[in-house]
Amino acid sequence: MKRLWPVAAIALPLAVACTSAKERARADSAQALASQQKVLMAKLEAEKDSLGKVVGDADDFIAKVDSTVSKVKGLPKSKRHKESESPIEDQIQARKDMLKRVSALVQRAQETAKELADAKKREDELKNDNDKLKAQVDADALRIAELTSQIDQQAQTIAQMQAKVDTLDMTVNELRATQSKAYYVIGNEDVLIKKGIIVKEGGANLLIARVGRTLVPARELDRELFTAIDTRNVHEIEVPDTTRRYQIVSRQSLDDADAPQRDGPSFRGNLKIKDSDKFWGPSKYLIIVER
Repeated sequence: MKRLWPVAAIALPLAVACTSAKERARADSAQALASQQKVLMAKLEAEKDSLGKVVGDADDFIAKVDSTVSKVKGLPKSKRHKESESPIEDQIQARKDMLKRVSALVQRAQETAKELADAKKREDELKNDNDKLKAQVDADALRIAELTSQIDQQAQTIAQMQAKVDTLDMTVNELRATQSKAYYVIGNEDVLIKKGIIVKEGGANLLIARVGRTLVPARELDRELFTAIDTRNVHEIEVPDTTRRYQIVSRQSLDDADAPQRDGPSFRGNLKIKDSDKFWGPSKYLIIVER
């Protein structure tokens, strides 16, 4: 709203004639001052118009800003005030309300900026933790690869050792089977002598016959003439006729066996072996002669 400034009528006709030079000089000075005041008033009016335009533009800009800010939820709303007598007071109050909303918006922006800064800091921390975790995972993967290589090498070593153990087991089993092998033969004295399994040794030479000669195993025995057994499984030697008497002529002892009807060095019935190692220890060849 433009306000007109009152302009005093400066250029009034001088009614009174100057009677002296001093009065004329004073009149000229007054006339010059009036001209300067007119120029100054014109400048003031121009500046006033320019300032009014600036203020108007500022009001429009502030109104637009206020309209935009008012759309943000959660900000203070404008309060209704009593109608004032001056529009300037209304503008001042409106600007105060807008400043409150702007301050609230700035505070919210600052809080949001702080939250963003905290989130960025947390993100950096998580990234750092992730980098550390990735480095640890890479180190663990490398360690796992090394351990896997060691396990593969150990597996190869174990396989080789297992092959050796299997070979040793086979060798031990073969040795045990060989050690557990025993041979026996049961037969008539004459038949066994003819086969070369037993021989007579010692005794007195009475020209006609040698008295007191003893039956002993031959020095070289043919396995093919014997029955092979596994002493780990066989613990009883069955005789052809349990009613007849038999005698061991090899190095085994009846004391290490269980004979049902023993009479000195002879016995009847099947021969039960109580302790295989002790019984077969003296010899692997058992020769039983039928009496």
